[in-house]
Amino acid sequence: MMRYTLRRLSFLPIIVFAVSILVFCLLRVLPTEDIADVLGGQNASQQQKEQIREEFGLKRPIFPVSAVGSAPFIELHRHSQYGDWLLDAVRGDFGKTYTSGKSVREEFQRGFPASFEIVSLSLAFSVIFGVTFGVISAMYRNRLIDYVVRIFAVLGTSIPEFFLLSLLIIIPSYFWRYSMPVGGYVPVYEDPWTNLRLFVPAALVIGIGGSSSLMRLVRTTMLEVLRSDYVRTASAKGLPQHTVIITHALKNAGTPIATAVGTAFIAVFGGSVIAEKILSIHGVGLFFFFSTQSRDLPVIQFLAVYTAAVVVVINLLVDLSYAWIDPRVKYS
Repeated sequence: MMRYTLRRLSFLPIIVFAVSILVFCLLRVLPTEDIADVLGGQNASQQQKEQIREEFGLKRPIFPVSAVGSAPFIELHRHSQYGDWLLDAVRGDFGKTYTSGKSVREEFQRGFPASFEIVSLSLAFSVIFGVTFGVISAMYRNRLIDYVVRIFAVLGTSIPEFFLLSLLIIIPSYFWRYSMPVGGYVPVYEDPWTNLRLFVPAALVIGIGGSSSLMRLVRTTMLEVLRSDYVRTASAKGLPQHTVIITHALKNAGTPIATAVGTAFIAVFGGSVIAEKILSIHGVGLFFFFSTQSRDLPVIQFLAVYTAAVVVVINLLVDLSYAWIDPRVKYS
């Protein structure tokens, strides 16, 4: 197990390196508005724009190696945009934002607690709703509760999260004169009530969207397991229904459920960006949204690499959970 884990983790720097090169190329090759025009404004002179490009290193070559038309056909550059960024990133310095001039790492650390809380709560609600109602739907197949759960799953998949989050603000204020807190971030250890009022409703909405596909997969998997001989034998021996479901059926259906939970995490991870934008929560998602609007290249570069690393680690954890759920799975 340890050898397998280390081997999988050894691919993490390679994947992050490849993603960083790809994102670096796309950000500078795709036809977008020049950052000098964005920061300088419409009234900036050409000299001022050149100063902005020089200040942010945009006049340097993109990569340390470039092709030339004469022998030796390769030119090496001591200073380049990607080379300097990579050396600084290895030291933990991801540059400064174009708009505010603050450290990207410090801005990320400031917004990480809020994003971590909303993602954690959303994933918890997603797993609780998805597994619980998926099992109930399988137990009462083709009955009223099964139809209700299946309709709920379809609606949760079909309705966009931004629409539900908007209704979360409008409906309580219109019908009950209740205004939920919007904007900022209050840590749970400072003001638990305000923190929960801000995060729990949004996490519920995101969790419901993430649980819809999980419900359907749990239902399908449980229906297959409930038809197995060992489940029928356990029931015939007189074991209580909850023991048969939890100990025998649900545990043996755990492998595909673990895969779906990993997928749900990725969906929740992306949905948190929408929630932070609509509710103005000062997290990493809102930071990324505004940075994308202003074409803040250092921020976009860092968050793309960060997202790739998170996805790789989550996939590794899902793979490792297979051995814990099913003892027959061996990693060598």
